[in-house]
Amino acid sequence: MKDFDFSISPKEIVLKKNELRKSISKKVIEEAEKILKNQVPDTHYSLFRLFHITGKRAEYQKPYHEKRKNLVFLAMASYLTGEQKYLLKLQDYIWDICNEPLWSMPAHLPEKVHFQHTYIDLGASQTAAKLAEILVLLEDRLEENIKSRIRYELERRIFVPFYQHPEDYWWSKAYYSNWCAVCCGNIGIAAFLAGRDGIYFEKIVNHCIDAIRRYFDNFDSDGGWVEGISYWNYGVTHAVRFADALYRATDGKINLFDHPKLQLAGFFPLHCFLPPGSFVNFGDAYSRTQLNRETIFLLAKHTKLGKQIAWLLKHIDLRDFEDIIALREIKIPRPEIPERTFIHFKDIDWVITRKGWNDKNGPVLAVKAGNNGEPHNQVDVGQFIFHVFGEDFLCDRGAGQYSKDYFSAKRYESPFCSAEGHSLIFIDGKSQGIGKEYSGKIIEASHSISQDIISIDMTDAYPQGLVRKIVRTLKFSKKQKYGTLLLEDLVQTDKERNIETRLQYNGECKKLDRSHFIIKGKNGKIAINILKPEKFSVSPGAFRNLYTLSDDTIDIQFLKITTKSTETKFLIEMVPIR
Repeated sequence: MKDFDFSISPKEIVLKKNELRKSISKKVIEEAEKILKNQVPDTHYSLFRLFHITGKRAEYQKPYHEKRKNLVFLAMASYLTGEQKYLLKLQDYIWDICNEPLWSMPAHLPEKVHFQHTYIDLGASQTAAKLAEILVLLEDRLEENIKSRIRYELERRIFVPFYQHPEDYWWSKAYYSNWCAVCCGNIGIAAFLAGRDGIYFEKIVNHCIDAIRRYFDNFDSDGGWVEGISYWNYGVTHAVRFADALYRATDGKINLFDHPKLQLAGFFPLHCFLPPGSFVNFGDAYSRTQLNRETIFLLAKHTKLGKQIAWLLKHIDLRDFEDIIALREIKIPRPEIPERTFIHFKDIDWVITRKGWNDKNGPVLAVKAGNNGEPHNQVDVGQFIFHVFGEDFLCDRGAGQYSKDYFSAKRYESPFCSAEGHSLIFIDGKSQGIGKEYSGKIIEASHSISQDIISIDMTDAYPQGLVRKIVRTLKFSKKQKYGTLLLEDLVQTDKERNIETRLQYNGECKKLDRSHFIIKGKNGKIAINILKPEKFSVSPGAFRNLYTLSDDTIDIQFLKITTKSTETKFLIEMVPIR
């Protein structure tokens, strides 16, 4: 770091004059006016203790996050208008946050907190970056006590402990996890803005640069991320903000955007996009994930996929106003429709293919292999999504409601995470094992104008002795306007067993006869025709009123198609009907 002259001031890193987006001023001021009418949300101890009593996160995290969201709106309103009322309320928020005994969330803390230890988690690092941005943005207007308090808390809670003992924080070298990107990215930003004079500055920034580079190293060779779209969005957002701050601080001399895998990272949200406004949601992902605006704009500006990312921006709703960077105007290239309709993310072993990009009702097929010990793992080797008419007819339900049990040994009691909540194969009622050693491999991923074929060898995903061989093949025909999908499951066992293939669906299921079913959605239908085996039975199943990550309730519905044999082939045709 000594080789670089930091001629760019901290304030210039946050934003430059004449880069204000007038279009957001109205929204910011409207929100700030609402905030003025209410007290600072209370994160008192009665809420803090509830996680370890009930296992639920929301009681404490809701006011915790609301407090920090309001902080940003008040800071932007203060900057945009210069009005004292917003500044005074902002200072109340800053004072209150600085008075919190811990910036970490209860779910990330031991039940018995050791106050002599400094805890840094996702929330603490993000809080640090927000306060540092506000300090720089409004330094000439904030009262001296507030500025001194921010600097004191940043040093006490973040800079000094991370400088002295980075090894105390598991995420500091967990390059495979979104935690590494979020924590290191935010600490690096805070150091640039508010820690340049500290003895810790050089060591912290060098550590963060190394960590973010290694985080990018863990991306798929085509930009995919094993944790899924929600955690791609979360991790990349904070890594890219750090890369942007570094680029601006060094006037482009240090450019993490040059990382070859970051240059391709835009392929992941692009190909995960399911029109009109959702995403492939394998793992603990939310299908309605809103990508962060500034993240996508920065990728469009700095990577070679900029024109295709700009095309995606025209088709999705974005999450905005999360940080001060929202005030900056980021220029991006003109949009260009993507060329590739088929992609195999080989390192995470996902395939996503579609008939085309122009028809928002057109069919999309997503398939995953991987293993059952991935970060934010679900038991789902061989899971697939068939999306058409703007709906996931054959679906993945994504993440369940986060709780203490959800991230404990009880995780796989949740249908969201277990084999029971996926379109998998069951042998005598048993399915895949849990752990990295239980894995599958895409052994064919062929693509042509008329048909794509994806075959997965799922044998190793099952406990030894349960099966001899399981191969799942999906044939995606694009000859028809809305495509067709043919599912072939070949199962071999060492003795006669009950063999079941399960189809998890979204919509209303109607039985026409023994082998024909209709799944009715909001905008169309899917005809399901069971062609093989000759002898089988079909029974419906469901898990009712399950809480999702977004605190909605849903049902997980499925058809169980069962036969008894030592070797069987299921052949099931799925035909969209407009």
